[in-house]
Amino acid sequence: MPEISNQTPFFAGYLQFDVRKGAIEENIACVQKGLQEIILHSPSVSPGIIVLPELWATGFAYEKLPELTKRMPLVLKNLASLAAEYGLYIAGSLPEHEGESYYNTLFITGPKGLSGAYRKQHLFNPMAEDTFFTPGTIPQPVRTDLGSVAGLVCYDLRFPELLRAQTSLGADILVISAQWPAARIDHWRILIQARAIENQMFVVASNRCGTTDDITFGGHSMIVGPEGSILLEAGENEEYQGAVIDLGMLTSARCLFRTVP
Repeated sequence: MPEISNQTPFFAGYLQFDVRKGAIEENIACVQKGLQEIILHSPSVSPGIIVLPELWATGFAYEKLPELTKRMPLVLKNLASLAAEYGLYIAGSLPEHEGESYYNTLFITGPKGLSGAYRKQHLFNPMAEDTFFTPGTIPQPVRTDLGSVAGLVCYDLRFPELLRAQTSLGADILVISAQWPAARIDHWRILIQARAIENQMFVVASNRCGTTDDITFGGHSMIVGPEGSILLEAGENEEYQGAVIDLGMLTSARCLFRTVP
């Protein structure tokens, strides 16, 4: 197992809001509002990482994918400007178009621009996601100045091998971008804690709230420690929170006993 790449504490947070389907400008405004609110209550967010919900700028607007994906380069450029302004990384999934395929891709953008990406591996059939998106392959963590960051997108959380593969490649922290329904929010909480315990790492998970069509989303964005303790948890409504985490705790946890490769 590679050594932890960053021993300096840093800020980690989530923006939990109601993603408006197809309304890019409204959703970007929620991100700007959330960052400003976090700064107001936590002046020292740099260095740090903030996690956004799944498809945070567009929602599941399948019928508009060709149009919306053309706008994603500008959305990522705007996100890079916010990351540079606040001196932090911002992670969240967006629709991506490459070749003949569309992907649900978690992008990690830092003060110097795009750091890397993770494409959702398991597509959720009950929401017809597999009809419109192509699954990603070969999950790998993204290298950042904060450490090596693993990614999962919503339904991926149910498949422990996806994070284990990234942990074996040196991941120090997991970020999760999700639109997880309120009907299964107990699974959300349990699975996040399980992934943290199994891989002895911090998890920062952002879930949306609100309702689209007949689905209510559960909120309860979370930050969980490497031993599974819940360090911070949102409620069911719009919420912007964060806390300082110390990856040095991973070394302590893994020295006591090791459950990772």
